[in-house]
Amino acid sequence: MGSFQGHLLPGSLFLVFGVWWAYNIFFRYFLSLRGGGSGGGGGGKNWRRRYRSTSTFGSRCCPKIPIEGILKVVVTAIGITGEFVTAFKNGKFTHLGNAQHMTMYFFFGLNGVMDVATRYRLPLPPDVDYASAVLAFLAEGTLFFYHLHGRTHMDIQVHMMLFYLIACCAISAMAEMCRKASVWPALCRAFFTLYQGTWFIQVGFLLYPPLGMARWDEEDHSQMMIVTMIFCWHAGVIFVCMALLARLVHLRVKCMSESSAYENLHDLQGMTRMDPEQVRRMISDESEVEDGV
Repeated sequence: MGSFQGHLLPGSLFLVFGVWWAYNIFFRYFLSLRGGGSGGGGGGKNWRRRYRSTSTFGSRCCPKIPIEGILKVVVTAIGITGEFVTAFKNGKFTHLGNAQHMTMYFFFGLNGVMDVATRYRLPLPPDVDYASAVLAFLAEGTLFFYHLHGRTHMDIQVHMMLFYLIACCAISAMAEMCRKASVWPALCRAFFTLYQGTWFIQVGFLLYPPLGMARWDEEDHSQMMIVTMIFCWHAGVIFVCMALLARLVHLRVKCMSESSAYENLHDLQGMTRMDPEQVRRMISDESEVEDGV
């Protein structure tokens, strides 16, 4: 990763996964709210409780294939291969930094394997996909924390900021594993993954500026203060972008036909397929039972 391209690749991957997670979390949440609002009364409340987070999300075009898990395995395998090939000098494995990067890729690849295994319901402990994600973030954070010896002050600063974001990703994934019925831990996971992605790319521009860009003085205190402001601006921009994405997803769900909305809701929750009239009848029955109680 000691190059601009080395920071651009993982940053882009975190960006892609962050956007994908944010979109699907909002889509599932607003679908659940729409189902909750259709019946009114107690039935609506019961439908709201049907929102449930998952560590990965399926694709509408290939619903039976764990796209996320397979993508993680393929990308990390490519990353490990690239780091291994470039680690040799005069026939000897001399670049220990590459070995650390290979270790990081391995844990995210392991998370991909667990995602695939969970999708195909192999006999594994519950939430092993979440646990492997937490483990991957913890391993990444540990490697970055002890990756700073002999670096310049700005280099240490930007990587410590990255370490904080990685820790937030791990905490968010752990909270989501424990609170799947709440949308907030899931949104935090998406937010900090996006944040990590944009900051990875920003670090590439700061430490390894592409041709034609001026280099930063990595020992200048005033420039380090500017870096701190840039770090905060990233948070604000990502928050605004996620708010706009939420609005767009809400409009999409709001404009969906009733049959399409219920079909998507059933698919997301793994429920038996019912037509809209059956769903309305079920919600009405739930309301009458609760009123009788």
